[in-house]
Amino acid sequence: MHPHSGTATLVEHGVEVSRFSEMETFRATSDVVACTLTPDDLKETEQAWRKLFERSLVSREEVSGGLRLEFHPGSADALRSLIDIERDCCRWITFELDGPAVTMTSPGSGEAAIREMWA
Repeated sequence: MHPHSGTATLVEHGVEVSRFSEMETFRATSDVVACTLTPDDLKETEQAWRKLFERSLVSREEVSGGLRLEFHPGSADALRSLIDIERDCCRWITFELDGPAVTMTSPGSGEAAIREMWA
């Protein structure tokens, strides 16, 4: 059996992670739509996202509850690094990471905030 086949759920850094093949789901742990990054960290993270968008964005699609972004396959590691930051500072977002693609969702006002943040 391939090591990534099947389904497994584990707790990683206090967050429930569901693994389906290559996909990982990181569920929201807060209802408060707010970012906890410092102004300097926010600026640095925004620059990293901008760079990833400019160099690697394949598609941006609005989905129910938020947004799906797909990047070139060679960008999977850079995307994972950014999602690790976002998971810590924006705990109100559920992230479904699938290699070079991510779906970010949140109920209510979080949906519009996601779309605005990654416009």
